[in-house]
Amino acid sequence: MGTAEHQRIVLSGISPLNRGVERVCYVHPLEPELVIKVPLQVDKKKCGANEEELKGYHLLVKDKVKLDFISHCHGYVDTDMGQGLLCDCIRDADGEVSRTIWDIVIHQDDCDVNYIVEIAEKLCHTLKSNKVWIFDLNLKNIALQRKANGSYKPYIIDLKGRAVRTEFIPITRYIPYLSMKKLERRCNQLIDRIAEFRRRRFELQHHFGNE
Repeated sequence: MGTAEHQRIVLSGISPLNRGVERVCYVHPLEPELVIKVPLQVDKKKCGANEEELKGYHLLVKDKVKLDFISHCHGYVDTDMGQGLLCDCIRDADGEVSRTIWDIVIHQDDCDVNYIVEIAEKLCHTLKSNKVWIFDLNLKNIALQRKANGSYKPYIIDLKGRAVRTEFIPITRYIPYLSMKKLERRCNQLIDRIAEFRRRRFELQHHFGNE
């Protein structure tokens, strides 16, 4: 990574890569191997989702687990749209930005659902066997990097689920048994939704458009 993070990055006029409830994601205009996540909220000096994701990433790194299945975070950068969080941009073998499971299952006609489920099951096995407490396993948070031979490698591209906001007292962060039970539930939900959402793809296309 170069020195672009030390200067103000201009994102105005650039089409976003994707848009969420709290943040917009852009490909870094100077370093295409990175993305910048900037807040949608009016107070752009502070973005809870970015803080939560960076905190979740630091927790993962602290656990000293081999993390070759996530988009790594690289700290903050100043942009004309507020403070942004720098993360890896996952790309296919041909250089194109990798699509998420949601993109493939909902919008791609020639989708091998059984293969996508198999990939997701292997990712879930990796998480559970290594006790990696990432809980926000929805279809939009997992990119599938297409290799030259056509196979996929999954990457989790949103890590904020580790720093739990939905629990008043985040007990699942400190009690391994409860963490594993929660992870198992989220993994089962992910697997079930792949097939379910594929069946409902036209309904979901109509509701969400190209989101």
